[in-house]
Amino acid sequence: LLLLVLNHVLPTWLLRGYLIAAPSVFRSGVEEAISVTIFNSAKETTVQIQLVVKGETVSQGHGTVLDKGTIKLKVPSGLRGQAHLKVWGNRHLAEEGYIFHNYTTVTIDSKGSSVFIQTDKPIYKPKQKVLINLFMVTSDLRPVNDRVKETAFF
Repeated sequence: LLLLVLNHVLPTWLLRGYLIAAPSVFRSGVEEAISVTIFNSAKETTVQIQLVVKGETVSQGHGTVLDKGTIKLKVPSGLRGQAHLKVWGNRHLAEEGYIFHNYTTVTIDSKGSSVFIQTDKPIYKPKQKVLINLFMVTSDLRPVNDRVKETAFF
């Protein structure tokens, strides 16, 4: 009920705002998606995103958002550690554009892989043959194309 009262009392331009949703951990070598929502926007807003490591821009993306949108950001391979994710939006001042900027610290982690192990039975008896399937997948759950160089079973 309070929001309904505010809508009638305050002009629409005072109720503007934005929401940026991004992962707190980025994976190197992966294209990450950043979700952008601009509340009560009458016109498109140009949104720019930068990933900055030690004062140097290592990746950037941009797009136009009317209400909701997603902007892709390719994280370069080989990066690890802390970085700043900078986001800003603007429009032409002649169009009464909404202007915002913000940044946060994110972690860049190496692009890991996982191994899934599957057996043909849940329980074995002594001296039974055990059949195993191993599946290696990347952090985005795609199959790893590399060959396993060394295998050890205990």
